[in-house]
Amino acid sequence: MSVLTAIVVVMNRYLLPTRSLSRVGTDRNHTDRGADGSVADVLARSGTRIFFCHRGSLLVSREGLHMFSLADLKPHWDKLTGTRVYIGRSGAADLVALLLDDAGRSTADSAVLDDSAASADDFLLAPAAGAAMDDPTWVDLRALAAELSDADIDAATTAVALDNWHRTHTHSPRTGDPTVPSAGGWVRVDPAAGTEHFPRTDPAVITAVLHTDDSGTERILLGNNALWPEGRYSLLAGFVEPGETLEQAVRREVQEESNIDCDTIRYLGSQPWPFPCSLMLGFAARARSATITADGCEIADVKWFSRDDIASATADGSLSLPGEVSIAGQIISAWMNGEQLL
Repeated sequence: MSVLTAIVVVMNRYLLPTRSLSRVGTDRNHTDRGADGSVADVLARSGTRIFFCHRGSLLVSREGLHMFSLADLKPHWDKLTGTRVYIGRSGAADLVALLLDDAGRSTADSAVLDDSAASADDFLLAPAAGAAMDDPTWVDLRALAAELSDADIDAATTAVALDNWHRTHTHSPRTGDPTVPSAGGWVRVDPAAGTEHFPRTDPAVITAVLHTDDSGTERILLGNNALWPEGRYSLLAGFVEPGETLEQAVRREVQEESNIDCDTIRYLGSQPWPFPCSLMLGFAARARSATITADGCEIADVKWFSRDDIASATADGSLSLPGEVSIAGQIISAWMNGEQLL
């Protein structure tokens, strides 16, 4: 039987709930981004609110993104250097992210926050239960994922992804010339050549490989990455290569990392992972046999775990799993709760 006829793909429903970085709460409103990179038109709107992002961290306070009006920032505006991006609309407000460079972050810390910390309540737009710092505080996106509202986490995830792209794609790949932001921060343009360059997203597949033995016990395959500490395991994952379908990437990555061949492959859901620019695509796949061999390079160890195995090993501390901020943690949790992934 050929590889193509051996693979069965099931995509009849989304299995996973939207949570963490997958949550949606803003309207990207792309027609109102404007043509240039200054977002001047957006900033001129009375309901516009502004938040800060710097190298994967967001400024938060009192259970939400710490929001400013343009008037709040006017005295320091020229020194808040970086890239301005129109994120979209949240309720009645337009949202702009200031993707601060290091100098802009220094200005924010030394000048803006000294002025605003005492009145942080005034800057809340979408409060959420959880991140309840009274004063404005810089927090990494991954630590905020379960704490912010849908609108805030959507805006924050988009800002971090675009920040990573702007910081690492400052020159044209065609001419080597510097590029400038355009279209509300969603495009970079080479002024000399006139070419447009768009944000990069790298698709990656992450797979729950399952096997059921003769007694009817279902097990999940988890791997320990060579860079991780002993006892830390997760699902097998890898980037989609040029010319591949998602299903081919699932089959190849699982085979490369564990020497397992899969047949049935089912799409479960997806999640943005802007660290720096990935889209994680979750799958489940059925192993044709239980014989496994770690590749010994990228993956140091692979093991089959029953639900009881995971429960006992996590309880005694010998097994560490990803949290539910990641789609890997969500898939494992769904399986542990008895969800039928295939």
